[in-house]
Amino acid sequence: MINRLLLGLIGLTLVLPIVPVAVIAFDAPVSPPPMVSMAESPKPIGSLEFPAPRQFRARDGASLQYYAYPAETDKIAVLVHGSAGPGTSMHALAEKLRAAGVSAYVLDIRGHGGSGGRGDIDYIGQIDDDLADFVAQLGPARSGETRTVVGFSAGAGFAIRFAGGPYGALFDRYVFLSPILPGSVAWRPNAGGWVNIALPRLITIAYLGRAGVHWFDGFPVISYAVSRDPLRDTTASYSYRLSMNFGAGRSYEAYLKNLRRPAAILVGDADEQVVADQLAPLMQRLGVDIPVTIVPGMGHVDMIARPEALQAVVRAIGRDP
Repeated sequence: MINRLLLGLIGLTLVLPIVPVAVIAFDAPVSPPPMVSMAESPKPIGSLEFPAPRQFRARDGASLQYYAYPAETDKIAVLVHGSAGPGTSMHALAEKLRAAGVSAYVLDIRGHGGSGGRGDIDYIGQIDDDLADFVAQLGPARSGETRTVVGFSAGAGFAIRFAGGPYGALFDRYVFLSPILPGSVAWRPNAGGWVNIALPRLITIAYLGRAGVHWFDGFPVISYAVSRDPLRDTTASYSYRLSMNFGAGRSYEAYLKNLRRPAAILVGDADEQVVADQLAPLMQRLGVDIPVTIVPGMGHVDMIARPEALQAVVRAIGRDP
């Protein structure tokens, strides 16, 4: 009996470590079919010729890509694209801001476009560091100059994370366009069909991370309903590290409550991924003073493409901090 018990314990000891590895190995995210509203997004207004990409140096020595839309002004806006990217998806908004006298800079967030390996980063928090490094490249703000972060979709979630984190004071204002707040009343399940999350794999990697095991942090856990058109230059999936950094995650409440700069939320009333009329009640419940503007007739991607939405963003940036 004792021998059998010992053999059983040995067997259990050998099997238990295999279980999480098996979950991670066999629970890869499956790409959902392309989301029509995202794949057939409207053509941007303004020039279709993107500015030549530029590079800035991050603290780890990596060369990261961005686009500049300079204007003779004391207003600067740094634009953060949505999930799957790339930075050129923000072209219409950047052009509109430049025409309105706002110098716009659009980053290819690390893991997208021309910045680093696709779909992955080195550690959670690296994108925060990258944005802080970009601000350092801009140099000290001139007298009377205002700096705003404009984030869209998952990029708005990341902007919330950044604003409520240790670097939040680097900017004077934050504008969140159609923010993705996972698990909130304002989030449609699976972002309305935009994402497919390998939840068992994600939970297992998170559990192992709490135990100090980070071997699997680079495994993909989210796939996006991106167009198969290679000209769109999208990033089809995110690793665990990237998914935990590029967005507010389920810690959005803490970040929102920790904001120390003026902020605004803009969202379309026909958004396919966000429940627009739940954002204002959510802000009220959290006790945060962030006004919510609902733009009639606008879907999710319309907020960075349609003239009515772009004009609303220009107004939000133009307000005094």
